[in-house]
Amino acid sequence: MSGTDSLAQRAEVIKLARLLGVEPQQLEYLHKLEALAIRKLRQQATASLFDADRKAFQKVAAASKLLPAPVTALIAEKALGPLLGAKIAGLLEPQRAVEIARRVNTRYLADLCLELDPRSARDVLEAMPVDRIVKVSGELARRKEYITMGRFVDSLTDEAIEATRADMDDEALLRIGFFVEDAGRLSAIIDLLAPERLRNIVQLASDRDGELWPEALALINSVEEPQRRLMADLAAALDDAAVSRMVAATQAQEIWPAMLPMVSMMSTGHQRRLINHPALQQEEVLGAVIRAADAMKLWPTLLPLVA
Repeated sequence: MSGTDSLAQRAEVIKLARLLGVEPQQLEYLHKLEALAIRKLRQQATASLFDADRKAFQKVAAASKLLPAPVTALIAEKALGPLLGAKIAGLLEPQRAVEIARRVNTRYLADLCLELDPRSARDVLEAMPVDRIVKVSGELARRKEYITMGRFVDSLTDEAIEATRADMDDEALLRIGFFVEDAGRLSAIIDLLAPERLRNIVQLASDRDGELWPEALALINSVEEPQRRLMADLAAALDDAAVSRMVAATQAQEIWPAMLPMVSMMSTGHQRRLINHPALQQEEVLGAVIRAADAMKLWPTLLPLVA
């Protein structure tokens, strides 16, 4: 299992815990499974939760067509609540869902997104006006609902991604990226960011004692190779204090299997600076690096760095 898989496991467990309404710590035993197996379990749980009473909700969705959209929106917002509204919204024709969404307030729509079946989200989001997506995304970001936002990124159009990321701060982008499942969409988002903003994101990940460093490693290891090389070099070019925090966070959270592939992407000069950095000369750090390389069969990555 690679270091990237380990971080993917963490993301999948957090998403499953959110779906089931429990704390991630209650699902720690699932870390014995591969990330893909946890994702399949989550998908099965999603189907089980959202398909219950589907026929009854299909009847309600069909009946709603008999009412004007403003009336349906009023009933949804004042009487149904976000959970029932989400179950019905997922069964509506996309254009009908958009008509209703235009007429409910942003807070209610954000509440509904928390309960919406992700399998039905794609068609609705593709039909949704970009300005509506931006407003709801802003509300979700204000609430720090990064799991929900990451879940919907795969369904957003390029236009919506461009408009939404321009309205997001760096921390939100980093946290959302940790939960995005489609690496291609993640790469598309990174392509839209200027190098200076990418540098700020990497800098942010090294701050606060490396609290967000796992999210940064997961992002860097998930995007396409040219982007990995760029972000790896941006990380290596940070000042000595930032590099020390990165190494300390990697050591404390035992994520060297994810760090080593990133180091292998750096240019030779940046590799030399990092490998000879005082933070990497500590005996316990070197031991952890060697154990990670051995356990994850990363010697082809490590040996050129030794030289």
